[in-house]
Amino acid sequence: MSIIVSGHIKGGTGKSTIATSFATKIVQSGASAVVVDVDETSTSATWFAIREGEGRTPSVPVVQQLKTPVPVIIELSKKYDAVIVDVGARDIDTLTPLARICDLWIAPLGIGQPDLSATIQLYEEFSRKHSQHKAQRIPLVSVFNKVPSSWNTSEEIDAREFLAEQCPELVILKSYIKDRKAWRDSGRLGLGITEMPAREALKAIEEFDAFFAEALSHHVKH
Repeated sequence: MSIIVSGHIKGGTGKSTIATSFATKIVQSGASAVVVDVDETSTSATWFAIREGEGRTPSVPVVQQLKTPVPVIIELSKKYDAVIVDVGARDIDTLTPLARICDLWIAPLGIGQPDLSATIQLYEEFSRKHSQHKAQRIPLVSVFNKVPSSWNTSEEIDAREFLAEQCPELVILKSYIKDRKAWRDSGRLGLGITEMPAREALKAIEEFDAFFAEALSHHVKH
């Protein structure tokens, strides 16, 4: 049983694409996984509809649950090896019930100041709620996502240092995910990024694989 949330208080950070590709990779490994889409934009649910319409295998089910998702998530966690929760931009009070039960919370962010500021806010709010988590600490990690290919080293260092200074206990993953055409293609085709042909998506796959492994290393131990 594993509950992994891809979520943020800010929109547009790539939470849904991470959620669907995370679930797909788990299924590819031979385990079972389901995505719970609690985002009103329904990106994961739309991805699932495309996947089903194209007859893609293996099946990566997506359940949409916009209201009171926690009971549904807990019930699904008894049936699947992993439940991946795609939660859209919400206020912190809405996110807190999910934070209490997660084994890993992935907060993707862009490199701009609005994303950095929102991540600091999320970190500060979660820091005040650690005692509400089943392990007494919300397992929050952040990953730079949709990074422009032109992003240079000095910008990366500055962004990481700023975030580390403001959020001293935040896990900032060393891996990152660049904004590549392969991600847009995978969504259009109903595929996880690791299902894309290597000739078209090798770099994107390599970046995602590195992120996947590093993120799971911070998963709550059962």
